[in-house]
Amino acid sequence: MTKFVVLLWLVSLPFSTAFAAEVIKRSESGLCHDKNSQWYERTRKFTAYATMRNCLAAGGKAYSGYATNSQATITDGYDRDLFPHWLDEDGNCRDTRAETLIRQSEVPVAFADGAGCQVTSGRWYDPYTDNTFTDDDDLDIDHIVPLKWAYEHGADKWPERIRAAFANDTLNVIAVSLSANRSKGAKGPTEWMPANQSYRCQYLQRFQVVTQKYQLAFTTRENRVLSRQLSSCSRPG
Repeated sequence: MTKFVVLLWLVSLPFSTAFAAEVIKRSESGLCHDKNSQWYERTRKFTAYATMRNCLAAGGKAYSGYATNSQATITDGYDRDLFPHWLDEDGNCRDTRAETLIRQSEVPVAFADGAGCQVTSGRWYDPYTDNTFTDDDDLDIDHIVPLKWAYEHGADKWPERIRAAFANDTLNVIAVSLSANRSKGAKGPTEWMPANQSYRCQYLQRFQVVTQKYQLAFTTRENRVLSRQLSSCSRPG
């Protein structure tokens, strides 16, 4: 067997333990883990990426403790790494994702380990879709005001500590379905609204509160559209 054929054969094989240790694992919940992550070995179902940057660029989120690079950039200047996110700010082994799931669950959550770090199940109401979920793998933690949207509306000038505060602010994070989060992406309320119409006014108001807190500026057109949207919320009936 020639070296070339052997190489093709190896590439076609499922990930072996040795080979998997060299890849970045994106879990079903959307978290990107390198081999330094405490959840790396426990992540059995995953999509593989060659680098953490590739995983993040594909929409994944860095696991708690991942050392972000504040100098990272991509073509348009934005990079998710510019916003240190899913941090364990109080050192209790629960990152922003876990804390959000615990806070939002309607029942006590269950954990994957005795240390109580990784949430696996609970009962979560998603106001975006008006659906309820019990498996954390069905949920994403959405930023009400998306990181990329914020970057394009003033956050590009923030120091890293403000970006970190913004990305982990309880006012700006919410557990929602995977499909809703993917549908929303980096869009603001002038481009995307929750499918659940009864939540739209609350969503608009929360979006506005976050932007005011962090002094993010809407464009003239966005202000016009947002004013109309908020005006309709104030009408009776």
